[in-house]
Amino acid sequence: MDNYSTPKKMKAIGDLFEKYRNKIKAPQGSVKKRCVLVIKEVTGFDIKIEEMEYTVSTRTLYLKVPSILKSELKFHHKKILTQLKQDLGEEVAPKFIV
Repeated sequence: MDNYSTPKKMKAIGDLFEKYRNKIKAPQGSVKKRCVLVIKEVTGFDIKIEEMEYTVSTRTLYLKVPSILKSELKFHHKKILTQLKQDLGEEVAPKFIV
């Protein structure tokens, strides 16, 4: 009876996976898929996954599309990046679109 202590407070179910949500980063493919969807939502342009590359270390998204389309995306650059931060999280979302 000397080692007995009262039970600890239970955690909420949402808190159980919080450490994984903060430490595990989304794979490169998931980021590219989400970027395609966000670009479609914001600008209405269809970009194929094969037309983009994502570098995880620099968090830069490279687009292999015509320059006219790139300039249109630059116009919506801030809105696209903001939406990606909301969807993917601050630590995973791309910082630059080139």
